Amino acid sequence: MFLISAVSKYITIDAFEMYVYSFGLFPMVLSFYLARLVIAFELILAAALISHRNHRFTLLASLLFLLCFVVFLTYAHLVGRTDNCHCFGDLIPFSPVQSILKNAALILVLLFVYKYAPQDWHPRWWLVALVYIATGVVMYLYMTKILFVRDLLSMVLMLVMLCVGILASLPFYGRWYVTAALILTPIVTVFILTPPDSWFYRNSDERYDAELFQQQLRPYEAVSEGDTVAAPALAGRGLDEGRQIVTFFSPKCGYCQLAAEKICTIADRYNLDTSRITYVFPIVKDTTAYAGFYEHSRSPHYNEVRIDKELFVRITRASFPIVLLLDDGQTVASYAYRNIDEGMIKDFLTVESEN
Repeated sequence: MFLISAVSKYITIDAFEMYVYSFGLFPMVLSFYLARLVIAFELILAAALISHRNHRFTLLASLLFLLCFVVFLTYAHLVGRTDNCHCFGDLIPFSPVQSILKNAALILVLLFVYKYAPQDWHPRWWLVALVYIATGVVMYLYMTKILFVRDLLSMVLMLVMLCVGILASLPFYGRWYVTAALILTPIVTVFILTPPDSWFYRNSDERYDAELFQQQLRPYEAVSEGDTVAAPALAGRGLDEGRQIVTFFSPKCGYCQLAAEKICTIADRYNLDTSRITYVFPIVKDTTAYAGFYEHSRSPHYNEVRIDKELFVRITRASFPIVLLLDDGQTVASYAYRNIDEGMIKDFLTVESEN
């Protein structure tokens, strides 16, 4: 159960990161670290339970882990959250209440195992390997048949855990340095395979067609009476006045939805002036996609502009999301999804509010 839960979260780790951050309890960077530590701790507990090592300590740690989640999920329920709590990633959506009931059932199983399971029994290495291989097959089918992706990094993670599980079932496991290595391996692996965004994505110069964007901000002045060139799509909306955040989102783009969730969480956490946030969408035939965007990103309806799809693609150079910080129409910083800077956005709009 812990193994499936950890790998499910890992496959959709971006969504799990944003779920942790969306509560506003921790800064963005710390939220992303905590998301990985939760996954790593689940993997450690899974390895210890499957190999049946340190019987009482492992079961007590598992019990405490589940109780901590019950407290957290109770808090989520009390603040009105009913969305997927990501206990199993996107594999099986659970609301906080459903997850609390699931954890209660697991706690009962843990108490039963704690009392009745023989402490001196350990499974053979081939049985442990069979459990990991079967779980790996299940997760591969989940990725390909449900998510329609092939996340090779998650398979690498499963391979690492297979090695950890086999080593943990061998007699020399009891040596302290072997035990320490097997505990550290899941933590190191999770952070190395998918490092937090803050490790590599620090630049604020995301590429886009700046010249074309500036043309769309400036009011069009006719050269002659017969001039029928289309008016700029973004002119006359006050985007070139003061400090503004202008984003380019495609309504069905998963990373655009995550970026919107980042921005609205930052704005809500620091009580920023949301009248200066504008979402720019391409015009699409499926008009229900816009409502779906707000639902999945859990974002309020900020200022919204819909522009021609071809123009949208040309400005973004077919790479989105794009988040622009504008000061009197001049770009101060440009971001994609991963390098959005919480501190920069907070300071950018806070200074404007003070002025």
